[in-house]
Amino acid sequence: MKEFKFNISGKEHSAHVVEHEDTLEVTVDGKIYTVTLPERKPAAKPVVKPAVATAAPVAAPAAKPAAAPAGSNVVTAPLNGKITQVLVKAGDQIAAGDTVVMLEAMKMENSITAEAAGTVKAVLVNVGDQVDGGQALVELS
Repeated sequence: MKEFKFNISGKEHSAHVVEHEDTLEVTVDGKIYTVTLPERKPAAKPVVKPAVATAAPVAAPAAKPAAAPAGSNVVTAPLNGKITQVLVKAGDQIAAGDTVVMLEAMKMENSITAEAAGTVKAVLVNVGDQVDGGQALVELS
């Protein structure tokens, strides 16, 4: 634990800092904050939040993702994210397990694979598109 004293606008404050694996627990004048540092968690931005949870407003539900066409084999997004690569095009023959799209979600690259073999009938997304979990990405025939 490290202790600091500092002055802000003529008022003296004290801080206690406890280092954890990927965060710091900072107590300033008796109030505890959890701080995530970018050099300890490379892809994250610094976040400062009170240690005690507070209620957050609930957002309105998002529009439903495009439904898979009836009777077709469609590769869907397993979670919300951004398309970073499209690895197939209409007419391509693919095998079960082939990666068809790369999806960035929560600062991680995810390989989205076909569950079955087939021919790519249509690619329904482009690089840079934001997609919702369950949204159709590639249609196979």
